[in-house]
Amino acid sequence: MPSTVSPARSVFDRFLAASVENRWDDLADCYAEDVVLEMPFTLPGVPRLTRGREELRRRFRRAGGVRRVTKADRVVVHETADPAVLVAEFDLHQEMAGESFVATYVMVLTIENGLITHTRDYTDTAAAAERFKALSPAD
Repeated sequence: MPSTVSPARSVFDRFLAASVENRWDDLADCYAEDVVLEMPFTLPGVPRLTRGREELRRRFRRAGGVRRVTKADRVVVHETADPAVLVAEFDLHQEMAGESFVATYVMVLTIENGLITHTRDYTDTAAAAERFKALSPAD
């Protein structure tokens, strides 16, 4: 019996492909116009709350100007009792300033009508802080 991919999983797969292929506009287009993105644990200067697809689009383009995603692995998607909610775990391999690194993510996504309407993103902020510190000029 063939397995069927849920509509929410299909959106996540599109999201991950756009991320890995550095297609920032396509990535932004995975989100609803009025999306809310929460990052409860983030670095100073990075907003904990972002509202709206166009703000995300601007953020993705800025980030894409300084880093490049090269692949995703260790992808595990947990479907929940609510078919609109997924929990995704994955690693993104990236390059920034000639250095390679891996960032681990956990996302709780709400997906409605084929678009991400809400997400809570968790990543390894200690590793990110070390990366930025290494890129900063010495004091």
